[in-house]
Amino acid sequence: MDGGLNLTDSPFHPGEWEVQSRLGVRDKMESFGRRVIRDHMPDQHREFYAQLPFVLVGTVDGQGRPWASLVAGQPGFIASPDPRSLELAAQPLFGDPLAANLKPGADVGLLGIEPATRRRNRLTGTVSEASDSGFAISIVQTFGNCPQYIQTREITPRPGADSAAEPPLTRSDRFDPATAELIAAADTLFIATAYADGKAAASRGADVSHRGGKPGFVKVEGDRSFVFPDFSGNNHFNSVGNILLYPRAGFLFVDFAAGDLVYMTGDAEIVWEGDEVRAFAGAERLIRFRAEEVIRVAGSLPLNFEFGDYSPMLDFTGSWEQTAETIAAEAEQNAYLPYEVFRTERESDVITSFYLRRADGKAPARHAPGQFLPIRVAIPGGGEPALRTYTVSDAPNGEYYRLSIKREGGDALVSNYLHDTAKVGFRLEAMAPRGKFTLDESSDRPVVLISGGVGVTPMIAMTNHIINEGRRTRKFRRTFFVHGAQNGTMHAFGPHIRELAARHESLTAHFRYSHPRAEDVLGESHDSEGFIDMELLKGLLPFDDYDFYLCGPAPFMQALYDGLTWLGVRDERIHYESFGPATVLKHDAKPAKPAPKGETVDGPVKVAFKDSDIEVDWTPDKGTLLELAEEAGLGPDFSCRSGICGTCATRIKCGTVDYIEEPSAPHAEGEVLICCATPRSATGEASCGEDRGVILEL
Repeated sequence: MDGGLNLTDSPFHPGEWEVQSRLGVRDKMESFGRRVIRDHMPDQHREFYAQLPFVLVGTVDGQGRPWASLVAGQPGFIASPDPRSLELAAQPLFGDPLAANLKPGADVGLLGIEPATRRRNRLTGTVSEASDSGFAISIVQTFGNCPQYIQTREITPRPGADSAAEPPLTRSDRFDPATAELIAAADTLFIATAYADGKAAASRGADVSHRGGKPGFVKVEGDRSFVFPDFSGNNHFNSVGNILLYPRAGFLFVDFAAGDLVYMTGDAEIVWEGDEVRAFAGAERLIRFRAEEVIRVAGSLPLNFEFGDYSPMLDFTGSWEQTAETIAAEAEQNAYLPYEVFRTERESDVITSFYLRRADGKAPARHAPGQFLPIRVAIPGGGEPALRTYTVSDAPNGEYYRLSIKREGGDALVSNYLHDTAKVGFRLEAMAPRGKFTLDESSDRPVVLISGGVGVTPMIAMTNHIINEGRRTRKFRRTFFVHGAQNGTMHAFGPHIRELAARHESLTAHFRYSHPRAEDVLGESHDSEGFIDMELLKGLLPFDDYDFYLCGPAPFMQALYDGLTWLGVRDERIHYESFGPATVLKHDAKPAKPAPKGETVDGPVKVAFKDSDIEVDWTPDKGTLLELAEEAGLGPDFSCRSGICGTCATRIKCGTVDYIEEPSAPHAEGEVLICCATPRSATGEASCGEDRGVILEL
């Protein structure tokens, strides 16, 4: 009797279906749920309950209000006489609303949890019997639960717990200061919800579940309300689905030091979107609660819970303080703020990583994997601060940015200066990260990351993020990491990627050296020799539908783009960025706005830089107006070269421009973003007359 659910009904109800559909796991969970959700307990679960000194119980009172409760006893007080029933030889604790809710036929949810081992099991059922000696449950559904977010604690009996004296009890419709303090410091809570549609479906009933986080993960919003992040779970969405259909919940908070228990019930809502959802690391949504009744019973817990350690899953979660700081940082995303180097790390003979945190100690703006950071560096004797952009080479972490910068040599002012000068304590300024070359997290297709040289930096950020998300959600996206370098001295992050690939079978890595040294060992430092080409990719990739990401020198990417499209890969599956002047790989790329009839954009077009008294001819091979200005010896401000940051906004005296890609950065009327703009026409109404196409105040 160890198979899945034996019923023809779905194990999930419409609320759970809606959430699963919203998050794209509906079909998968229906199949999975029928295999792992049972209408009986296997022997290992029956034995598990028999060894527990306490369980959590979820019920609904006569007013339809859910309550979460704790029932305790000596190990063995729970017994399973057969796979479809459970007996608890214990009474509810003093003051627990459970006492009034234990009636034959009542819906009940049970959570067996062993904090020391992080094991847990959930079941739903109905009360089959209730007496002075305890109560029995007829099981409807049961399933094992993942160990995420459980803090380990050793449990022992609490001295004096058998006292006949009734502990102090307070009842209110709001939180007193001590309760608010307990909630705000909690690392664990228990939530009860319910769904009842009047039908005898397997998916109906009461439920109780565990939530854990860093101390302070629950934010008290007033004397009746709190909110907390809901992290990735098992995708059943029992609690969330119940609240969606029946927006009520009960909570139990435990003062593990004093032994106080706080029961509460009230209204609940799911918050799906907003700045806080996006900025709170690890949050997939928020749950907000407003209390209707709060019961606090002092010293009623008959057990001691001695703290062990926090769940390692908390490494992937944030805090409310960090969230507020991140939101504030993003509100000033176009302002340069001071950052400080707190660590440097040599990645190869030419690439060094610089770890930056805000000089004021606050959290930085969050970035998407693949984005770049605009920085401003004051170089002694260099006049105005130099502006540059460098890719953030690590996954979002809410604490710092890592820039992995290649020493370009020659007259490359900023990269050389940083390599020579940026030690621990060095300061520079940075705006918030930006850029369109980012990992598409809405796709579940396998990812192929292909890079050359220092183009590896966004690929490292994407890979680290994919692995972190896999650890957090236990769903690892298939990833192929293909990188080309000249040799071992130029190869950055090789050991890091090798280690990740060794630990995660979802990641396959292949390194190709174009000019290996004698010290480079084929099969160890690198996997093949030559340049990355289509023959290599065809040999590495099984037949499948992929998302491709390319980053490297323009000829490198153009060759790969042409090869992939020749094989039939659609344009929308190929994402790319170069570390240099803006590059458009698509052969049929056209300006976002068509030129007026009868006018030409083929050039030559006379462009005048009025303030500098320079006139030059533009032709399509000259690229953007920014590149044209640079070729003419001018040094306009810029950061992103893709119309995202707005740094290059320049007044246009007359003429009209087209954009290679429609810019997302705001710019005033009469300004153009020259980093992604080209002149529209040499003559006609779109020009300046006198054979000039565009006149810029530069």
